[in-house]
Amino acid sequence: MTSRIVIALLVVTSFCACGSDSVMMPDLERGLHEVGNLTRPRNLHVTALLQNGKVLIAGGNAALPPAGGGVWESEGLVSAEIFDPETGISTPTGDMTIGRYEDHGILLADGRVLIISSFIPRHPIEMYYPHSGGFDAVADAPFTFGTRSATLLPNGKVLLIGASPAGGRWRVFDPTAGTLSDTIAMDHPGYGHTATLLKDGRVLIVGGKLFGGEWLPGRNFIYDPSTEAFSEAGSLQVDRILHKAVLLQDGRVMIVGGYRRDGRRAQTPEIYNPETNTFSPAGTSVMDPLAALLLPSGRVFFIHRDNGNIALYNPDTQVFSPTGHSIGPWRSGLTVTLLDDGRVLIAGGLKTTDGGHSPESITDQIFIFTP
Repeated sequence: MTSRIVIALLVVTSFCACGSDSVMMPDLERGLHEVGNLTRPRNLHVTALLQNGKVLIAGGNAALPPAGGGVWESEGLVSAEIFDPETGISTPTGDMTIGRYEDHGILLADGRVLIISSFIPRHPIEMYYPHSGGFDAVADAPFTFGTRSATLLPNGKVLLIGASPAGGRWRVFDPTAGTLSDTIAMDHPGYGHTATLLKDGRVLIVGGKLFGGEWLPGRNFIYDPSTEAFSEAGSLQVDRILHKAVLLQDGRVMIVGGYRRDGRRAQTPEIYNPETNTFSPAGTSVMDPLAALLLPSGRVFFIHRDNGNIALYNPDTQVFSPTGHSIGPWRSGLTVTLLDDGRVLIAGGLKTTDGGHSPESITDQIFIFTP
């Protein structure tokens, strides 16, 4: 009788030790799983993985864009929330200082998160403090036409590149002092580029065009924070804008997707080799990535814009492999975040059904993809 009682107590304890308010999410098998919901639907929000393994999800747009194009009349959301991958639960945190969407979110070494607007020039730089759960404005807006890329440098400062009708502009923000360097013009178009931190601490800047729409001859650059100077990188096989760039494990950079000068999609992936300062073809694909990130395995995770299919790229074989999983067709404005355990969090976004022309809804869905 005594042994039965002990076993029964152990079973009860295994289910109850965490308390009623701390439910653990079950281990997920490989593949895509819908695991929860945002506290509200969000599109064009920002996410950042915090040092405790939870994910900050902030701002975004809750209004559908006008059908057929036109001005998007939304001031953005001020609310933010924290998603816990261990429980699958998202809970509100403090509000931002202003409603905002399509921002950059950068986790700093001290655990704070820097929030910088891409397209709304009047929005200040603000900071999220995880210990208090609050936000605070820390600097004025960096550029008249918004910040197109924000790259955390090894020295803890952040390289900001903006755009104007005349060309690119750059500044450096110091999060410790809360100060911005002077605005300096650069010989680069500024709009639609990518900026990727290389393993040696320099920044590769690829693609883009003038803010007003004019293309410039394809020029790519390397920014060296030790000298605060730019030098030319090699030439792309295909000039492009609005593409994705992923730093690979061996230090090379994969460039994929985007649009060519003739308006068609750029379907040939390329890889930049910093040792030779050259770009070369990297396989063939019709992939137009909505999202891309490097997995701990060395493979690259992609979501296809048109059909929502998830594919993995192997840099060694230069082959894209379908996973058989999809988040659904014609999605945009979602975020993907690599979790500490190597899984991928996919949150929110806009759903459309007819080729992306007529908005249907903004979703609160949260998925986790387990490679």
